[in-house]
Amino acid sequence: MFDTHSADQLAALFDQFSVPMFAAERSSAQDDFKIICTNEAHAKASGLSTASMRDIEIRELLPQSEAQSVIGKYAQCADMHRDLRYFETLTMPKGLQHWDTSLQHVPLGSGGDRVIGTAFQITSDRYAEGNRITFDNIRFFSSLADMQLQNLVSMFEAARDQGLFTDDSAGRVTRLCGICRTVQRSVEDIKAAVRNADTIRISENQKSLLSEANTADDLMQELGGKTLRALFESARGKT
Repeated sequence: MFDTHSADQLAALFDQFSVPMFAAERSSAQDDFKIICTNEAHAKASGLSTASMRDIEIRELLPQSEAQSVIGKYAQCADMHRDLRYFETLTMPKGLQHWDTSLQHVPLGSGGDRVIGTAFQITSDRYAEGNRITFDNIRFFSSLADMQLQNLVSMFEAARDQGLFTDDSAGRVTRLCGICRTVQRSVEDIKAAVRNADTIRISENQKSLLSEANTADDLMQELGGKTLRALFESARGKT
């Protein structure tokens, strides 16, 4: 899905999500990364239109020192073949902006590398922003998991209906589809819980209680992140 050769298809996929997203790639380890597309949410946050962010060198977008740092982070993610999260300050049309950026590596069939990024702008209200980032991450990964589960169910059901399985195998496939739909319902419950939580505004007199819950809150975010990562890896077909 994220390894499609079409920038138009990739951008259309990104636009299904409300979180700012972008993709960058390089032809080989000796080349620099360049941006191939972004989504509308990224354009709104950064002030850089999606049209201006098609197939463009990063050095054309940012001051030299910032461009070098960004390219280095993308290369680090690709070279290590692992996710990367970091904070950065970049010069954008709206001025200096602070970002919480996460990268995922996608190897390309051509031998090149692609990184898929989410970048949340950080405001002065760190608590509210932290909550929003957490909620957006959950929304993104749960939507992705739901989409991939539905693709899996549709594929199995189509093969079963075409008589490609024996009677015994068809029964197993039906049970497997049932399990997938159960997981989909659980994912939808997660999304609904986040939607409800996101509507809650913490009053000033409640904020004083937050420091007491920091340790537990950090642990819950870590555990939640691991659960969502497992869903994402399963959707990508990794073991």
